[in-house]
Amino acid sequence: MDNFGIGGTSRLLSPDEVTKACADLRDAMKGLGTNEAQLIGVLGTYPPIQMNQIVKGYKSHYGKSLESAVRSETSGNFGKLCVALSKSILEYDVYCLHEAIAGLGTDEDCLIEILVGRTNHDIEAINRAYQEKYRKTLEKDIKGDTSGYFRALLVALVQGNRDETNAQRDVKSDVEALYRAGEGRLGTDESAFISVLCGRPEAHLRQVFAQYQQRYGHTMERVIKSEFSGDLKKALINLVKSITNRNEFIAEQFEDSMKGMGTKDDKLIRLTVRYRDPMIIAPIKEAYKTMYGKSLKKRIEGDTSGDYRRLLLTCIGEK
Repeated sequence: MDNFGIGGTSRLLSPDEVTKACADLRDAMKGLGTNEAQLIGVLGTYPPIQMNQIVKGYKSHYGKSLESAVRSETSGNFGKLCVALSKSILEYDVYCLHEAIAGLGTDEDCLIEILVGRTNHDIEAINRAYQEKYRKTLEKDIKGDTSGYFRALLVALVQGNRDETNAQRDVKSDVEALYRAGEGRLGTDESAFISVLCGRPEAHLRQVFAQYQQRYGHTMERVIKSEFSGDLKKALINLVKSITNRNEFIAEQFEDSMKGMGTKDDKLIRLTVRYRDPMIIAPIKEAYKTMYGKSLKKRIEGDTSGDYRRLLLTCIGEK
């Protein structure tokens, strides 16, 4: 599943490079104390596809998983980030989804963040890996932990049935369908919104949003804000933002993890781990700077400290 995710850097490491990276990791953790700088130098530097090779290599060289080695040597948010970097992105997404459902209450924010904007291929891989690991389907777990139209939306996302062909569709009829399901009636037809937003190709939906605004004078985001509430509103807004401009959407997620009192470290870690590939994070950093007038690096520096900060910055290519 090395091609899971959003693409990015594709060069694979040679066997010698893998062996060296594994030896550096082993060296950083053996004996008394941990050489954090050396650990950061490996865990934060290799993009996910190469890290997958290192994770496998570590196990075959030393007979112990990198994750368990790292877990016993680190702690706090730094430790959480190190452990997350010791998994493949697929394993980490599956772990986060399970945590979001299994704990007391549901972490709706985490479910939305991971499931929105994924390709059918990604969703298929997540479903398969989730079932292998937890012996239950993700869909069943989501159904058992959520309710109403929010549940219906998550189930639609987890089924991964978006039309990803480039077939021409009738933009005008979807504009009308959304109008009739929302502003053009008393009450809201939630199912119609879910069906259109989760099923149509993203390029087509961008045209639908633009034509809707031209015709009715409101952005799709504004329509959703006035027609929906609670978790469903939040999920649909995120869906619309992700479809409209993926890099801006992720930049906003980064900002959300750090704004207000305290940092949502679990979210910041999830985003950093998932989007750290140099080719993926570069346009996100640009979008962040345009939207917030300062660099993501500066923002992270102001909100975190110590080895945790150093590792976050290394992951996003800002040593």
